[in-house]
Amino acid sequence: MRGTAGHDRIVLAVAALFVCAHLAWLTGHLEDIDSINFALGLRHYDVAAHQPHPPGYPVFTLVARGLAWLVSPFAADDLTRRALGMAALASISGGLALLALYQVLRWCVSSPSVDEATARSAHGPAPTRDVAAVPLVGTLLTATSPLFWLTAARPLSDMPGLAAALTCQALLLRASAPTAPLRAALVAAAACGVATGVRSQVTWLVVPLLAWLFVLVWRRRDVRAALAVAATALGGVLVWAVPMVALTGGVAAYRVALTAQAGEDFDGVPMLVMQPGVRRLLQALADTVVSPWGWWPLAVLVSVLAVAGVLALRGRTRLATWLGLGYLPYVVYHLLFQETETTRYALPLMPFVAALSAIALARWMPRLAPLGAAAIGVVALGVSLQAHRQYVDTGATIAEALARMEGAARETGRRPLVLMHRRVWAETRRARTTITPSPGVDVEPSPRALEWQGGVPTWQAGGRPVWWMVDPRRGDRAAVDPRGLQLREQVAWPMPVAALLGGMRPHAFDWYDVSSPQWVLLEGWGLTPELAGLTAAAGQGPLGSGATALLRAQPGPVTLVLGGRLVAPAGTTVPVRIDIDGRWQEQVPVASGAFALVRTLPAGTLTGTGYVTLRVAATPAATGPAAEVFLEQFDLQPAGVPVVALERGWYEPERDTVSGRQWRWVGDESALRIVGATGDVRLRVSGTYPRHYDRAPVLELFAGTRRIGSHTLTRPFTVEQTLTAQQLDGDARLTWRVAPSFVAGERTGTADARRLALEIATLRVEAVR
Repeated sequence: MRGTAGHDRIVLAVAALFVCAHLAWLTGHLEDIDSINFALGLRHYDVAAHQPHPPGYPVFTLVARGLAWLVSPFAADDLTRRALGMAALASISGGLALLALYQVLRWCVSSPSVDEATARSAHGPAPTRDVAAVPLVGTLLTATSPLFWLTAARPLSDMPGLAAALTCQALLLRASAPTAPLRAALVAAAACGVATGVRSQVTWLVVPLLAWLFVLVWRRRDVRAALAVAATALGGVLVWAVPMVALTGGVAAYRVALTAQAGEDFDGVPMLVMQPGVRRLLQALADTVVSPWGWWPLAVLVSVLAVAGVLALRGRTRLATWLGLGYLPYVVYHLLFQETETTRYALPLMPFVAALSAIALARWMPRLAPLGAAAIGVVALGVSLQAHRQYVDTGATIAEALARMEGAARETGRRPLVLMHRRVWAETRRARTTITPSPGVDVEPSPRALEWQGGVPTWQAGGRPVWWMVDPRRGDRAAVDPRGLQLREQVAWPMPVAALLGGMRPHAFDWYDVSSPQWVLLEGWGLTPELAGLTAAAGQGPLGSGATALLRAQPGPVTLVLGGRLVAPAGTTVPVRIDIDGRWQEQVPVASGAFALVRTLPAGTLTGTGYVTLRVAATPAATGPAAEVFLEQFDLQPAGVPVVALERGWYEPERDTVSGRQWRWVGDESALRIVGATGDVRLRVSGTYPRHYDRAPVLELFAGTRRIGSHTLTRPFTVEQTLTAQQLDGDARLTWRVAPSFVAGERTGTADARRLALEIATLRVEAVR
């Protein structure tokens, strides 16, 4: 190859600069539950206690422990020392991975073996394109790719595992040469066995190539030589497996730990094999192809090049062998059996994509290849450096968030009660109990649902702060008065680093102060799809055991809104009874379809301390078709605080379970009431509309017959308008008219006759002070 010596020096310099840059930016972050487990394993190795978690990572732990000892002079405490040791190992492994990848690519584009040359001659002449730059370009694209760059800064086993896998691949490919001695195959096999002790996913990257080498040795030598290769690989595994199992407490104890981990891996984890379908497949592909690049235009460009690179593999047997055996098994395993949302699981595919992109540049645009590769590398490096800076400086790690929580607790002078969504509770448990214990707060044990109800005794008693750590993708926040949810902090990573840290545990959560809400829903409600699902699963609701809520006691008058829908044949009427601790009662006949009740409760209705109980029950008809009552609206506020009642033209709440986004469809003409206000109010609406509209929709607001507002909407949109007391005079009812709109069934091919116009995500009103 021309320029090989020069390319060697460039790659060596790049690898050295890569390692130096990462060591200079080294942090003591323990930002993921896996990194915490690894840190605990460096102190005391016990797989049964998840120190680290199964399958055990013994080789990684041993090497990281040695590096942690070396960085001791630079660490302020023992935890930081262990974090720095693991991060340093990841940084050094990144440089080694680049050198190993370069050697693999050099082998792939070098002169073919005799067998390969014979095969090529049978299918015509070899390609004439010069691919000498592929090793250099592929290595540089890998080095600058955002996921590869950032993972080399994290205290995890992913980068050491990839470095081990690429080293084994280089050894296996060199041992496959017809003139290679048997010793080369034995060394490669032993390395493969040991490498699987760094990270278990290495198995998918090296075993197919090892099996290929086994067949080659059998064909070229004899079965005894092939069996010697297999035995050597097994010996490499036993070198770390036997001590690991012994330290765990024996085979039985290790099997229990491994089985428990496997159960956790499959319990509720969104993986394609458990949730087959086109949507899940597309999401898995997006997680694998787009997220690792941190910026979607860059991801699209590299993906197009990679596809073109596949087309350029014709006649390149060595490249096809390496890519096919070295990566396709992992691609299948990753898409089917891994939680693709965890972006770092796609790390082994970065050399795969970079190599294909380099092949495409060399084959299809050889004259522009250097310039094109340089441009892509510069853009990718820019994204990588920005993400690395955010990773170091953002302060969104769980340890930093818990430290801020401790400080806030000291400032209050009282011990806050901390509620947590189940995911947040489970993912922070390790940090709370072993890394950054929080003696200044009391964390309520979290059930799998209805987590907010753990605060009921404290709300009833009063006098103590209540904090709620909310998973943004959950849909049960509506069970607590939104005005009582005071956001203290959004613990989240910014883009682009957020995409590269996808699946981090804990990843993102919102910290709310919810010390004194006006109301709290208990059972039987359906304000969101999640709450409706909980109600249905428990067999509750107005027609079942009823719906209950807590209302904060107060002496003055209040405005009550209760709404929903009766699902029953036209003409059906069901009596709905509302009872507030026997102090105020009303029975209202509700007809089939949507309903919204607005009542002003006189002063003294809610007098007392703590909270009083509201109950809603419906009486089913003795005969006739079955009916269902869903309660989808609720609010209660003191007089003077405006509240909204949704009337005709508003449909049931909907939710995207993947993203957590919630919305209600509104039709082309709808109505709502704004009640309880004593002056001007500010209306704020946000949402979006379908992409298939041929023009931007227009939202018009009417008070009676007077048009009081017109807004041409963007996608997404946010509309704010001040409504005067004069405009709200009378029944305070507003009519919305939107054009264009569409019939749902005409788009979906179903019998859905709803006429839909906009997806409304938030609708808020507040008094103008």
